[in-house]
Amino acid sequence: MKLVTSTGDLSLYAESMTECIKHFAGTKFRYINLEQSGSIPEFFSEDDNGWRRLADEWGNAAAQAGVRFVVSHAPCLHDPCLQVFENPNDETYRTNIRAIRRSIEICHLLGIDRIVVHACPHDSFTEADFYRYNTKFYREFFDLMEKYNITVMTENWDNTNTKFTTGAEMRRFLDHVNHPLLAACWDTAHSNIVTRRPLEGQYQHIKDLGDKLKGLHISDNFGDVHHHSWPFAGIINFDAIMQALLDVNYDGFFTFEASYTLLHSRNIPYHRKPWTHGDQTVTSLLDPPLHLKQKAVDLLYDIGKHILETYHCFEE
Repeated sequence: MKLVTSTGDLSLYAESMTECIKHFAGTKFRYINLEQSGSIPEFFSEDDNGWRRLADEWGNAAAQAGVRFVVSHAPCLHDPCLQVFENPNDETYRTNIRAIRRSIEICHLLGIDRIVVHACPHDSFTEADFYRYNTKFYREFFDLMEKYNITVMTENWDNTNTKFTTGAEMRRFLDHVNHPLLAACWDTAHSNIVTRRPLEGQYQHIKDLGDKLKGLHISDNFGDVHHHSWPFAGIINFDAIMQALLDVNYDGFFTFEASYTLLHSRNIPYHRKPWTHGDQTVTSLLDPPLHLKQKAVDLLYDIGKHILETYHCFEE
């Protein structure tokens, strides 16, 4: 397996995605997960020139930094527009679909053939509601998936009530939709904070996904809140995960989504607050500097290499 990290590692140290990508120059990672943010206005504009320009900028920045995009994450627009049940042309729904479609188009332009697109769960959904909404949702992208041979991966969520937290639940949905280019991404941190975590280990979840598993988001936490740190900074057992990946003949990337290495003050859910001395706000040590964060990214690479070499599956 090849080691991949995410642009989110350095996103809080940049004013733009282009600048963020350039910050990976000189780090140990050569393969990158492009996290396409829902805050980028070009995804929502009716003008096609903006997102095409971004694709060019990001591709040039990656070339300058000596990295290659191999997987991506679509904008996180996973709150369902419930009104679409009554109005198929609901404006918010159509705008969200346009943004995600553009992220898939960008993948094609940058040579990326796998992208995560979150399902749209809701606490009020029955399983039938979930299937009805998300079957319609993913079918919005079938034409682009087939045109460009891009695999769209749905991802497990971290709330048991969403009915989309276990490998078995995901497999049933994927079998229901039954499209060869719709697959699964397994997020280890999300799985570790659902209420069923003590009863159903991640080994079994990954086994249940089987050949539908085409992507990973690897990180660790303490099982209490939405938190994405590096392996060995939490309670997840990575022996179980690695053995499961080998048992299902996983053929994708070992992709970190572990930006909480050295915590920035804007990382969620915890926030380091500025300190006021007299009438001055002091921020000298509020955040670790970029050069230390880049060293943390290198340590993340070393941790991943150790994990993969231990299981004899590390690839340069």
